[in-house]
Amino acid sequence: MSALDDVNGTVCDVQQYQQSIATPSNPNPLVTCLTSGEAVGMTIATAGGFLSIVCIFSVYVWIGRNILWYKKNVPKRDWRLFDRPFDIYMAALLFFDIWQAMGGVVNVRWIHNGIVATGPYCTAQGIIQQFGEVGVGLSILVLAIHTFVSALWRVGMKARGFAVFMVFLIFAFVTLWTTIGASTHKNYEIPTPFWCWISPAYPGERLGGEYVILWLALFTSILLYIPLYFWSEGRLAVDEQKWYKFHFSAPRQKVRTEYAQRRAARRMLFYPLGYTIVVLPLSIARWSLYDHIKFPSAATFFAVTTWNMSGAINVFLLVLIRPQLLLLTRPECKVNLTVGVETEVYSGMPKVPKTPKTPSSFNSEMPLSPMKECVVLDARSPPPPSLYSENP
Repeated sequence: MSALDDVNGTVCDVQQYQQSIATPSNPNPLVTCLTSGEAVGMTIATAGGFLSIVCIFSVYVWIGRNILWYKKNVPKRDWRLFDRPFDIYMAALLFFDIWQAMGGVVNVRWIHNGIVATGPYCTAQGIIQQFGEVGVGLSILVLAIHTFVSALWRVGMKARGFAVFMVFLIFAFVTLWTTIGASTHKNYEIPTPFWCWISPAYPGERLGGEYVILWLALFTSILLYIPLYFWSEGRLAVDEQKWYKFHFSAPRQKVRTEYAQRRAARRMLFYPLGYTIVVLPLSIARWSLYDHIKFPSAATFFAVTTWNMSGAINVFLLVLIRPQLLLLTRPECKVNLTVGVETEVYSGMPKVPKTPKTPSSFNSEMPLSPMKECVVLDARSPPPPSLYSENP
């Protein structure tokens, strides 16, 4: 290195540093020279991605552990990993969360080198980030819509084929959008400035391929989960004659399950809140950098860190709000029979299967020792509605 190396606290030489400065003739630099403070900020953001990956793989390990338990203790016909469409949507969400987190983790190369520069590695990071980010946004969008429709109109709760089709469309759209853009445009993925993403020279691809989807998922979650909360408390109902009309009323008379329902309903609001915390800061940071607005680096790295922690946040919401999905929980008690109809209790809530059984045939197949005795409901009366039973 010459005496002019290490310009302004970076590892760049004079030529590299001049290439990193935005000018009218070079509005979108292909090089970013990192200072020591920026390297620290990127390290923290990268740690957020590592945390998400660890949380998601921990869930995978837990699910695998429970699958082995179910295989050993429960007849195969009485359980499956993807029992409802929401299991499929959640599996897709976690899959795309891994890719989004990986897009942040690959920053380790920029941190180590002290320079973010265009090239195959930069292009790969941009593709990985866009693949994961758009996939997460679309998965949250369809999950919110399907949840809302199935809860209020009681349709689509077993539509696993439809869920598989929707996930296939999401995967196909994201794959085509990212690969076609990167292969047909020159310098499509460039430093922006601390990581590689779609160049400001392609605002249409930025909007159509990412921002519109992220904001649509955000506002749709807010618009749907809030009325879903009021429905769960009994304040909102669908007209029995006209499906498109809604009625507001005072809360219904308290029943035994109302406290659990209200608690579950309040937790549902964490979905739009969590996604707002993730999307809003990053949107502000990215648009500020795009418009060359003076934006503190610390605020930028905070936004990127929360964004990279999206997977960890989604795992937290899964465990808190929907632990009945993907076999995350096991039966808490053994099965009892009433009037010849089998009544199961999974995760503390009743579920009435389709096929009646006799006590003798059932008790010979189901292990009774590890689980406590359940309270059996009258089979002639349907179980009370709950977010933990037939509702998503």
